[in-house]
Amino acid sequence: MRRLPVAVSRLPLHVRAAAEVEALEPRERQVLALCLIEQLTPLEAAGALHMPVGELERTLASTLEQIAAALAAPRTRRNARKVA
Repeated sequence: MRRLPVAVSRLPLHVRAAAEVEALEPRERQVLALCLIEQLTPLEAAGALHMPVGELERTLASTLEQIAAALAAPRTRRNARKVA
């Protein structure tokens, strides 16, 4: 996952989340789309992507952790005042 510009940390949460998803590798985005948007089971998504179920589950878990960590990163002080 590539690092996003510091200015992204000043944006609203939904914009930052979209930026984090855009920064993912294509395979990671595919896993997220099939599991979270299309609501396929891990078995169905793995079949669609021609990958083992365990690999899909690991990819999904690590991708969600990456996004959560990036969104949990401290925001700038200026932005924190606007939110409060």
